[in-house]
Amino acid sequence: MGGRPGPIPSSGPSELERLRTTVSSYFPVYETRVGPQSLLLAVHVDPATLEGRFDRLRQELWGQGYVPILRREHGEDFVEVIRRPRTKSRGQWVNVALLLATVATTVFAGSMIWLTYVGGTTFGLTDFVWGGVYFALPLLTILAVHEFAHYWVARRRNLDASLPFFIPIPPPFLFGTFGAFVSIRTPFPDRKALFDVGAAGPLAGFAVAIPVALAGLYLTGTAPVVPLSYCGASFLGQSYGNLLLGPSIFWSLLSLFLPAGVLSLSPLALAGWVGIFVTAINLLPAGSLDGGHVFRALLGDRARFVSYTAAILLFGLGFFYYGWLLFAVLVLFLGLRHPPPLNDRTPLDPKRVALGAFAGVILVAGFVVVPLSTPSGAVSLGTPEVTIIGPPPGAMIAADLSVNLSNGDPVPHGYLLSGAVGPVVVAGTNGTNVTLNGSALAAWAANSTWTYVLPNGTTVVVPGAAGALPGADFVTVNATSTALVRITYQNSERAEVVYLALTASELCAVSGGSASTSSFAIVFG
Repeated sequence: MGGRPGPIPSSGPSELERLRTTVSSYFPVYETRVGPQSLLLAVHVDPATLEGRFDRLRQELWGQGYVPILRREHGEDFVEVIRRPRTKSRGQWVNVALLLATVATTVFAGSMIWLTYVGGTTFGLTDFVWGGVYFALPLLTILAVHEFAHYWVARRRNLDASLPFFIPIPPPFLFGTFGAFVSIRTPFPDRKALFDVGAAGPLAGFAVAIPVALAGLYLTGTAPVVPLSYCGASFLGQSYGNLLLGPSIFWSLLSLFLPAGVLSLSPLALAGWVGIFVTAINLLPAGSLDGGHVFRALLGDRARFVSYTAAILLFGLGFFYYGWLLFAVLVLFLGLRHPPPLNDRTPLDPKRVALGAFAGVILVAGFVVVPLSTPSGAVSLGTPEVTIIGPPPGAMIAADLSVNLSNGDPVPHGYLLSGAVGPVVVAGTNGTNVTLNGSALAAWAANSTWTYVLPNGTTVVVPGAAGALPGADFVTVNATSTALVRITYQNSERAEVVYLALTASELCAVSGGSASTSSFAIVFG
């Protein structure tokens, strides 16, 4: 926690003179102004030596309890000296406790993902082991490399940085963590330090996430074959089997080399996807995010306009994915305008500018508008083509029905078919037609027989009015495809007109199911 700096000076003229002497040993001082909270010294600076001299001055004054800030006003350069903000360091037990909690939540999430991946129905010790090995361990490795890169660079630049704070999220949150962060407790001395610390984490994490994703996609090619009737594990309402990952540009490019089915994505590949996505959102040019550091270093004070634009964009994206609204509120809470470094004069070198451009590529190519979603359940059952046929022995009427079943989702689905007999018109004894309803209709419909010829060649005969396919005999329809189902309807009783309804119901549908019904009439008379 930081506190407001105290007044300056604290011990009379001798303290002022000591501060002035310290500053003048690095920069010639030609004017001194004393304020209630700071000491302002007009100085001469040499741009060629400014960066190194100012950083050494910063370190010396920091040890004395002060912070220098380089300012330029009306063509003059000033070094403003203020009291160092009071900070309170938490014990490392907090870092350790959060890490252990995050290990627990990510291993549990990984076990659910692993259970779904192999098509299991009950938990066992092996599910926790493999969930930890194939999901929790690689994901935490990506996050740890990301944060320790921040820590290492900050320490190298003589900045006071905390160890990583991991953020555990218990079930039913899908992945078990919201990431991690490192607290930088020292003001950034210049743009180079600001850029180096900000860019180090995303670049290092991205470098680990790519091979993890490639290895995961390779393993996905040997994924267990899980039937579409398996709906996956679920916990506290969170289903791990009905999940669509938004493909970023990077993910789509990787998938070209190692294509993988969406439903059989390995936990290792999922960890890689999360790593790439987390890297991208950390690079959003807003506030104190990594991207806020990078773009503030690149653009100076103009970065505030990019930060405002990013916040507006996040609110706009909230119409497509509500999670962006929560993230936008968090960004606003943390602050959109990044504080300047102590030395905002020294520009970045071309190498850092090039790395900044690469960071921008990672942001764009790794970002996903809708990261996670569930299949929409878009299913359509067309109107059957009806052909009256000569009834087989034991039947009075029969017709062949050919119907197209369309799956509008980007993943394959299994569907159950069922039929229903509506009003039936039969010939009356006095030469007029009679419409059957109620018990008379139920008695007539009970004599029905439905013969399904499924797309895979399987023939299933179902007697009775409902004509529902057994659960094991579902119709498989590939992603955004159509399958042709042939049905023969027959009845041992005569009728002039029969009204039928066919219904296709999706297996493992979200929120009660997705279904499509097609109603039609068959005229026999």
